[in-house]
Amino acid sequence: MNATPVTVHGIVRPDGSLELSQPIALPPGEVEVTVQPAAAPPQPKRKKDVLAVLERIWAEREALGLRGRTKEQIDADIRAMRDEWDERQAELERIRDQARSSRE
Repeated sequence: MNATPVTVHGIVRPDGSLELSQPIALPPGEVEVTVQPAAAPPQPKRKKDVLAVLERIWAEREALGLRGRTKEQIDADIRAMRDEWDERQAELERIRDQARSSRE
């Protein structure tokens, strides 16, 4: 018999049954089970931690010469998308009007 312990995560259900997250790589047969609560989930990171990560990302991007889009570039992209939508909407209305006139 394999004397090496196997650690598998699981969940204790409200009825007391145990659901394992994966099959156990042991041959069929009797086993001894010890259950202990998993480590407490990590506490949510504070805003300072998020800001530190963002500042690191910004510094790395700047070191690589990567720049974000300017406000003007973003506004131009939005205008282009709106114009494209307006053109598509006008095309759909033209098709609808043609279909109506052909039925009359």
